[in-house]
This record gives sequence, structure tokens and C-alpha cells, in this order.
Amino acid sequence: MLVKTFRWAFAVTALGLAAGVLYDGWTALGIVAILSVLEVSLSFDNAVINAGILKKMNAFWQRIFLTVGIVIAVFGMRLVFPVVIVAVSARLSPWSAVHLALTDKDRYQ
Repeated sequence: MLVKTFRWAFAVTALGLAAGVLYDGWTALGIVAILSVLEVSLSFDNAVINAGILKKMNAFWQRIFLTVGIVIAVFGMRLVFPVVIVAVSARLSPWSAVHLALTDKDRYQ
């Protein structure tokens, strides 16, 4: 039952860990694993707060909150926002910041 319920989550996790190893070797496996645990713990904490907010909404607004909120949280805050912060602080274009992050780790830090 557990594997059937979470098969996509397990598959994405395995792909992410494999991508880390392929991108930067075995050290990246540890980094990706630690960041994954951190992400799950922070997401769980956030889900508890969101559940309290969702209880007060009707079904329409619950659906809007979940769909738009997930897009903003996952795409916006975890992908776009860090790139924007680096781009603005380093006075780079967003594309240059992404290229820097993927090709020159020492300078990106």
C-alpha cells in the first residue's frame, strides 16, 4: 500500500538523487539527501499551518488556494526567487545567474 500510494514520490526522489550523482558525483548525493530532508520537514510544518487556513474556506477557495499556492510555492519560491536574488545582488541577468549556478559553483557561492 505504501509503495502504491507514494510511487511517484519515490520515483521523483530516486531521479533527483541520481541527477545529483550524475551532475556532481557522490558528494552531491549527500547534499541532495540533506536538502530533501530539510524540504520535507519545512513543507510538513507549512502544511499544518495551511490546513488551519483551509478549514475556514469554502471548497472553491480551497481549490484556488491549493492550485495557485502550490504553483507559487514550488515554482516561484524554490526556483525563480533564488535566481532573482542572485541576479539582483550580483547585477546579472537571470539567465546568467542560472548559467553561473550550473557551470561555476565556486563563483556562484
